[in-house]
Amino acid sequence: METAKMLELLSVQRHDFLNHLQVISGLIQLKKEAAAREYIKRVTGDIISLSKVVHLNIPEVAAVLLYANNRAANHRIEINFDIQINPGESTVPGELLAALLGEVLNDIIDYLSPPEVLSRKVSVSITGTPGDCTWQISFGAVPDLPPTRIMDSARRAEEQGVRLKVHITG
Repeated sequence: METAKMLELLSVQRHDFLNHLQVISGLIQLKKEAAAREYIKRVTGDIISLSKVVHLNIPEVAAVLLYANNRAANHRIEINFDIQINPGESTVPGELLAALLGEVLNDIIDYLSPPEVLSRKVSVSITGTPGDCTWQISFGAVPDLPPTRIMDSARRAEEQGVRLKVHITG
């Protein structure tokens, strides 16, 4: 991943962290302790989810997933990560795996980004065993807009040896 994209991610993370501190501080000043605790609980869950991404043992993939998460958030798209296993060594080199997953995720973000799209959730999961994992990506269908580009990207990933399942819901 390019250095500029990584610096952008760090800048966004710093901004988000400061924003969370300001929200918590404001809730405490307003004596809304229960709301502050609930906010902290929600933010902690988000951080734990992203922490699993950060700790993937394929750094190129971790970087691409974090960048996709940031890009999705800019379009008000929520990505839920369900990391059940760490992928481990793969028959697909890390840089290629990252590029292929990034292409699919970017196509999904482009597909879901128009303002009229109501379903703005994407689920990314890793299942299987280290070295033999399956990547699953699910998202909602947009009426009258076939996800052709997404499916083409997913097919290219599979042709390169990535075990990828793309599920279109609704």
